[in-house]
Amino acid sequence: MSLDNSRWCFRFEGSLWVSELSHDEARQQLVEQRAWDATHLRTRHWGGAIGIGAVLGTTVILGIGIAAGSPPTNYLLGLPIGFAIGAVLGAVVNKRIIGPELTTSTPRPTIVALTRVPAGVSRKAPEDASASAIIRWSSQRFVD
Repeated sequence: MSLDNSRWCFRFEGSLWVSELSHDEARQQLVEQRAWDATHLRTRHWGGAIGIGAVLGTTVILGIGIAAGSPPTNYLLGLPIGFAIGAVLGAVVNKRIIGPELTTSTPRPTIVALTRVPAGVSRKAPEDASASAIIRWSSQRFVD
């Protein structure tokens, strides 16, 4: 691959990336952002907590309705209420578990705009190509 030695391109997690910054600076920014993402991963599990709570809330309403022997119409109309109560309780439990991390976290590091370089562009582009040319070719997915 001819762009592996380009001053604008770098490899990260198996992909070739290009940016307007030199490859060392852009790679360092990306590494810092991915490290931040890894340490703050738990703060992005809201969907799972809300989903589990909603399923449990729905199951509880359904179980109570069946155990009480009420007509299906009565407890089926209560299922959305159980869903909502369970979702709210799931969010509250999730906030209690990861609450301090949400308030004390640092802002996510920003990075310069990166473009993934397709394999065809990487093979055919000259090493001394400018960053803007490589970005344009990568957007087109071919070299002019």
